[in-house]
Amino acid sequence: MTELTDSELIERSMDQAEQFVAVFDRHFSVIHRFLQVRGDGVADDLAAETFAVAFRRRGEYDGQRPDARPWLFGIAVNHLRTHRRSERRRLGALARLSGERAVDSSQTVIERIDARRTVVSLRAALDALRPEDRKLLLLHACVGLTYEEVAEALAIPSGTVRSRLHRLRARLRDGLVEEERRRMETRG
Repeated sequence: MTELTDSELIERSMDQAEQFVAVFDRHFSVIHRFLQVRGDGVADDLAAETFAVAFRRRGEYDGQRPDARPWLFGIAVNHLRTHRRSERRRLGALARLSGERAVDSSQTVIERIDARRTVVSLRAALDALRPEDRKLLLLHACVGLTYEEVAEALAIPSGTVRSRLHRLRARLRDGLVEEERRRMETRG
């Protein structure tokens, strides 16, 4: 017996909801890993919510697409964006209440650890990217989606994915080389 595609499982889940469990089992770990790489510490909640939304919206799934990963990544990216927006508002409100400026403690801790300078440089380079470019790069480089899958997840043409990735790689490489040069100059 051949294994059912995601599309077939989603279609069957319309009458037999338990069929969606197979889609969850196939893709939860990669969705969770992507959200974990983003470093917000809320990957468990966001991944669970991604699949809850996918289940509720399974009737909208394009049955012509056998693999649901790009669709699920699209949902995950939207939840991550919403979460970050809410978090910024919450931190801003707390800062206003306390009369202090909001501080990104995770970045502060990373910058203090001398042994992790490369991580700091890479994080700074990623943070300097536009959010759309950062998502594109992480979906391809960390999650391993193909150009076409990234294009589907972000609802952009695959040619755009290719050209943006090319420019992003060059920009990150140049930025990291420059950072290392500056670091060497300050030591010497």
